[in-house]
Amino acid sequence: MERIRKRPKLETLQNQQRMVAGSWSRRVYFLLLIALIVFGADFVLGSLVFLRADGLVAADKIVVAANYPGRVTQLFTREGATIQRGTVLATLESTEMLRNIADLAFRDAELAARVSDLKVRLVTANSLLPFAERSAVESAQIVERIDTLSSQGLIPASRIDQALATRYENAARFAELRGQVNVIGEQLSVIERERRRATQTLNKLEASYADGQVVAQADGIVGPRVPVVGQGFEFGEELLQIYGSEPYVLGYLPDSYLFKLKEGDRVTIQSGAFSVQGTVESLLPVTDALPAEFQNLFRPRDRNRLFRIKLEKEQPFATQQKVRITGCFWGWCWNSFTPTEWTRIATDKPKSMAMRHAD
Repeated sequence: MERIRKRPKLETLQNQQRMVAGSWSRRVYFLLLIALIVFGADFVLGSLVFLRADGLVAADKIVVAANYPGRVTQLFTREGATIQRGTVLATLESTEMLRNIADLAFRDAELAARVSDLKVRLVTANSLLPFAERSAVESAQIVERIDTLSSQGLIPASRIDQALATRYENAARFAELRGQVNVIGEQLSVIERERRRATQTLNKLEASYADGQVVAQADGIVGPRVPVVGQGFEFGEELLQIYGSEPYVLGYLPDSYLFKLKEGDRVTIQSGAFSVQGTVESLLPVTDALPAEFQNLFRPRDRNRLFRIKLEKEQPFATQQKVRITGCFWGWCWNSFTPTEWTRIATDKPKSMAMRHAD
């Protein structure tokens, strides 16, 4: 006999459908409950075991400051421009510097004229000094002869007085010339030293002014703040910034971690849809307050330890961009190996297995 399939009773059909629908609702309920528990645990304990840190993409920064008060007359760069060392960035005109240069140049010219005059006087005195010395010696010899003759009564008294007067004049002239040589030599040494200092100061001032040209001192990228033509600056005031061509990430390590971050750990840097790998280069022995965009308005101002991350050569981030750093769980970084190291491990593994089979 053909077995007749048992049909559900009409009075129990509605209850069976309700049981099926109830089982699915319970499953969805349990999934939502598990998700809520996981989310709550992650919210409460996640920051203790997971590496989640805020960071900024940074680069070595060089501040180009005004060496003198002046006004921008020409601008040869723009924001984000890639420049090289020695590139002229702007022209800064300074009336004060031009006046100082003119004063120093006039002072240098005066000292040069005095040096030339003293040299002429010194040469003249040195030329006359031998003749004056000879005259003084000869006058002394004549006076000695006259004294010998006067003791014999052969020379009148008037001739003796005249000889003495001549000897005095020649001796005074010789002493005066010898004193002039010494004094002029000392004055010339002092003035030449002052002139060298004035010349050096003038050269440094002219080199510092460099016709008003502001030159880049290193290769890099021009920062976002660039002066405009006509803008005035005081001495030491910042004109613009130059960022180095090799950026890195400066991370702010929270104090709540229950594990240690080590140099060489591989981490992930994220911002928006972009994500790259980096290596912890060093843990800096300094702390700093988080930037305003990272601060929580409902908590006290955070101050965390800094660590530096080396980026790969190809990276999509801009300097001073805010990023998120992840990649470790309880001190274990799951991306600790670079792609090259993973390839080497994958290549070495079949070789080691083949060697074991050969043995």
